[in-house]
Amino acid sequence: MPDPESVRRLLEGEIDPIEIEDDAALYSMAERIYGSEALEELGVQPPEIGSLETEENLGLIPGDVSLPDFLPEISEIKDIEIGTRVRRRWFVFFTGFFGIVVTIFNMAIGMGTALCSVGVANMRQICNDDYGLTKVVWTEGYTYDRLHDVDSWTKPMSEILIGDLALVVIFTIVSVFGILSKKK
Repeated sequence: MPDPESVRRLLEGEIDPIEIEDDAALYSMAERIYGSEALEELGVQPPEIGSLETEENLGLIPGDVSLPDFLPEISEIKDIEIGTRVRRRWFVFFTGFFGIVVTIFNMAIGMGTALCSVGVANMRQICNDDYGLTKVVWTEGYTYDRLHDVDSWTKPMSEILIGDLALVVIFTIVSVFGILSKKK
């Protein structure tokens, strides 16, 4: 550590350039404060590499010093991440599975049957057994207003539409993705 008086004069800019050249620590401070270009303009040469002194030799820690044990709690964090990932996988799987079940139920029995039995639907064309129009055509009845149109309903199992097959394929892909996603 350089002399405090030298450091004060260095900070005030009143130090002799020769004094900076003689002390490696003082030169290092001056270089950080003023920059190497400013020191070169003053004619201050950097000290030789071999002139740096080792200030202290750090040896082994004495036996009477005790250090605390550091035990990170990584397992709890990892368990939380794994639990979240597993719940996400099951959510994706059951979303796809539920979509498959609803689509197949609509194709075989018809959503109108379930809606009429619960009391949500009260349209004569859907709830009356004479008409039997209980299957939702997903490409026609995709909004609430369109669900109240007779053209959005058809008889179940009368025809398999491309929209029904597309929904079964999409929900199957979602279920498979939920099953096969990596556990990490």
